Amino acid sequence: MPAAKTDLPKVKMRFTNRKLAKGLGEAVAKRTYLRTDKKGNLEPWSEVAERVATGNVSLLPKNLKNTKKEEYEILKKHIANASLLMSGRHLQHGDKNQANRNMEVFTNCSTASSSFLLFYLLLNGSGVGRSYDDDLMIVDWDNMPIIHCVLDDKHADFIWGEDESVRDAQHKYAKAYWFEVPDTREGWAEAVEKIETMAFEKKYKDDILIIDFSKVRPKGSPIGGMQDRPASGPRPLIKSIQKLSTIKNAGLEPWKQTMFVDHYLSECVLVGGARRAARIATKTWTDSGIFDFISIKKGGFLWSANNSVAVDEKFWKQKTKHSQKVLEEVLKASYYDKTGEPGFVNQHKLVQNDEDFDGYLDGKYARSERYTPAKKTENMLSQIAKKANSKYYTQIPNPCGEITLNMLGGYCVIADVVPYYAPNEDMAEEAFRAAVRALMRVNTMDCLYTREVKRTNRIGIGMTGIHEYAWNSFGYGFKDLINEKKSKDFWLTLARYKRAVDEEARDYAKKLGVNVPHTTTTIKPSGTVSKLFALSEGAHLPPMREYIRWVQFRGDDPVIKKYKKKGYPIKELKSYQGTTAVGFPTQPEICRLGMNGELVTASEATPEEQYKWLMLLEKYWIVGVDEEGKPLEDIGNQVSYTLKYDPDKVSFRKFSNMVKKYQPLIKTCSVMPKIDVTAYEYQPEESVTIGQFMNVIREISANGDSEVMEDINLEHLKCESGACPI
Repeated sequence: MPAAKTDLPKVKMRFTNRKLAKGLGEAVAKRTYLRTDKKGNLEPWSEVAERVATGNVSLLPKNLKNTKKEEYEILKKHIANASLLMSGRHLQHGDKNQANRNMEVFTNCSTASSSFLLFYLLLNGSGVGRSYDDDLMIVDWDNMPIIHCVLDDKHADFIWGEDESVRDAQHKYAKAYWFEVPDTREGWAEAVEKIETMAFEKKYKDDILIIDFSKVRPKGSPIGGMQDRPASGPRPLIKSIQKLSTIKNAGLEPWKQTMFVDHYLSECVLVGGARRAARIATKTWTDSGIFDFISIKKGGFLWSANNSVAVDEKFWKQKTKHSQKVLEEVLKASYYDKTGEPGFVNQHKLVQNDEDFDGYLDGKYARSERYTPAKKTENMLSQIAKKANSKYYTQIPNPCGEITLNMLGGYCVIADVVPYYAPNEDMAEEAFRAAVRALMRVNTMDCLYTREVKRTNRIGIGMTGIHEYAWNSFGYGFKDLINEKKSKDFWLTLARYKRAVDEEARDYAKKLGVNVPHTTTTIKPSGTVSKLFALSEGAHLPPMREYIRWVQFRGDDPVIKKYKKKGYPIKELKSYQGTTAVGFPTQPEICRLGMNGELVTASEATPEEQYKWLMLLEKYWIVGVDEEGKPLEDIGNQVSYTLKYDPDKVSFRKFSNMVKKYQPLIKTCSVMPKIDVTAYEYQPEESVTIGQFMNVIREISANGDSEVMEDINLEHLKCESGACPI
């Protein structure tokens, strides 16, 4: 039974400079967001709030400069309090110089319709979606030139006997096209643009293209725009282009060629070390190559993208031989390959607003102050636009599935509101409205897809810590929440926030003199920012209650002795020689709220219950209802959600029936099998009982360490939910 209203909220919140969660939260912040001063001191969370708020309000137009102080104070207050968590891109890059930077580094999601644009967006840290429909594949990579990558023999990264020097190339190749790669993200993208455009034009197949990397800074050099993180040097891109060139004459269809090309370029970004390349690859179910697409990742190939088949209402309703075969092959691949892929994207449910859309037939839909494609490239982009313009559905989702975007190219900027930390509903609404204004200001920045951003002005206002909020302010656990009648007050409160978001978007659009956002609400995976405060991630249920987080250290690291002395569990890994794992007791915030038997973890909820949860979130938060309970016009994005099932308990027949029944009813959902990791010596998280957990805590406390310390590596920053990479 829910608590009496007089007992709520269970924990009364007030505005404060909130402290990061001990251990994991501090470690995530240290590795991803916190900056250091000249003495090496890390900035506290309150200074992150000041820095990010300063950068965002610097985007205010002249006619609204009088609101700068007020906007700054509201934004700073909510970020410091953690009732508003701008997405990680803003937390990392936001500062007084924001107005002089390109919007790409502040965007979470994007799409691309060519390989060089996809590569450029990945280099900027954006997750990228791309459609590999047959009709969009206008580049035959068999027509690319013969490529040689060269490097000055005086370059710090030059390896004798492995690299081809500029000097040798000048003597060897009498006739060749030369391209010097500038030492910028744009320069790297231009190198790929050169190859792609020459392949498109079909007249350079027998010619030689020399790509000279001599100007690219050596490995380890600082990157100013990335807080002086070390550069990868030219070698990752050289290797990617060398791999890319092997596609020529490999006997592949254009869509498959392009998937390999994009994969090789994504590997390059991954090797860079600053960020994993997040991608989604879609292909429409009616394409002739759809069966090859369904099975293309089997065996571990082309692992850099999440693959989904784009379907529509006809697919689910008709019983043609082709549609039924596609459905069965997708289900078999997803279940028996134990990957959950490919998934389904319900294209007909994605919000598609074609207002003021001219098709971008001039090919000038991708250009900014930083990057303008060559004149020849515009012709290629124009041809792609003509193909896209003739399609019935022009929207695909971003890699994590929470945003709908034009498949030619578009962005979304995202923020999470945490109503759990707001003192009351009015203050929570203030945070939602502040998030709307902040993201709409970001949309005024210079970017590659300026035309599409101005046309759609889409934003993604999400939530995280939803389960904590439901319990603390309404007394509802998960089982209560999926009983719509019982938890109606919770759902109507979410609907209130949804209406506030839409209203603020309309009002602020008038003040800024811009288009009203085509889409507003969403729920992203929120894997990293939620960890800052140990919150349940986005719409996901907590994966575990108490657990030991095992972190790897080199066996000779002196810190291991310190941890061992303080009572932390230690184990030497036999599978990873010279590596020792230290165990850190971890307890999510939701386990400290006294839910007892009301707490439900992801493994304890049935798939049917989770689908019902998604449908309710779509009804009240994505679409919304008015005060009379009638649905609003749908200007929402999607809910990113990974639903996990146990293949040992769920047969293929049951899995198949479940997907056929529920997947047509929601916009997007990733259905993944649980992987039994107990057979592996090293597992990042090990579930323990509350008794085992407290034994470890007592051992540590007895040795004088009242505050749990923790270090972390990049492997631990992946979303625990499995929904998406950072």
